[in-house]
This record gives sequence, C-alpha cells and structure tokens, in this order.
Amino acid sequence: MEEKVYPPQFMRDNTKKDGHAETIMDYVISWCIRRADKICSHEKPILYSHCRYILGTLLGIKKEDLSNTTFHNVKVWKQEQYIDLWVELEVKENEQITKHALLIENKYYTGLHNAANIDGKQQNQLTAYKNKFDARYASKQNENWQKHYALITCLERESEPFKKHFDPIIEPEFNVFSFYELLENDIQTESDLFNEFWYRWGDPSF
Repeated sequence: MEEKVYPPQFMRDNTKKDGHAETIMDYVISWCIRRADKICSHEKPILYSHCRYILGTLLGIKKEDLSNTTFHNVKVWKQEQYIDLWVELEVKENEQITKHALLIENKYYTGLHNAANIDGKQQNQLTAYKNKFDARYASKQNENWQKHYALITCLERESEPFKKHFDPIIEPEFNVFSFYELLENDIQTESDLFNEFWYRWGDPSF
C-alpha cells in the first residue's frame, strides 16, 4: 500500500493531470504581488518582506537595493488578453518614482504552446502575449512605462524538462524563474496560505 503524506499538500492530491493548477498559481501569485504594496507594510511584516522580495525579483531589483525601494499602487489583472498576470505599479527608489508594467506567464509542469497573436495568427504564446502587452503601452510612451517579462515554472532549473522547455527561452526578453528562486529565505510567514503554497508545495517531509 502506498504510504500517505500528512498533512495533505495544498497543490497536490490524486489528480493525474495538473487539475488547473496554473489557475491557483495565478490567484496566489497575484495576491503575493499585491501584498508587496507599501499599504501592507504595517501588517504581518515577515509576509510583507517575502512578498516584496518576490515582486522585486520579478522586476529585476537586487535584494540589497530593496531597502531603499517601495512599491505603490500595485494593480493586477488575471487573464487579460489571455495573459496569466498583468501587473502595473509605481516603484519609489530614493524618492524617485517610476512606472512599471509586468507580464507574467505561469507554468506548472508543462512547456509552451501556441496562441493567437494580434493579427489572429498562431504563434508561440510568449511572442503573442508580448506583442499584445507591448501594444497597450505603445500609445503611452509619454508616460515612460518600464516593461518587464517573466515566466514562472515549477520545474527545477537543473531538471531535464526545464532545459528542454526553457533553456534557452524562445523570447530572450523573458526572465525565467524556477519556483523556489522567488523565495527570500526559509523563514515561514504569519500567513498559512503563503506557507502552504510556497513551502509545502512538494516536500514529502511535511
């Protein structure tokens, strides 16, 4: 008889396929990104620190620079033009405020597929989504939006499936993050939701 793992894991049960796991990823990562907003700084400081690290990493901000950086007016849209997460925010660094837009594609344990581009033709989904994303800001050039592109996968960077699907990445402007690369450290937060999702994803010791 197969040995059971207790307590039950948030993202894994007996489902043979992914069971729409990427939808759950969308919701939780959206929540984490919004929890990085300065308005959340006075509640659950460990959670706030972790969420700031996640958003800062996705934006390419080094950990040592986060002490002088805060995030404001963070807005997230799920499945806007089929893009998993579409983020807009203001970044304040040393009293300088800049506008940033972030495209996020989430992958559970799968690779890329084709999607309809702006012209309706099928193309690699990263290229199609990037074109749609960029088109939104082409008319906002006077607002100086800084654009970022990220792909988050649950595949470990050293695994063969990761190397097969994402190394090299088909769209070089995308930064690819393996799941645990977004964690600041192994200190659990004041949030059971965060801890279950990020720390107990697939570790059989829990």
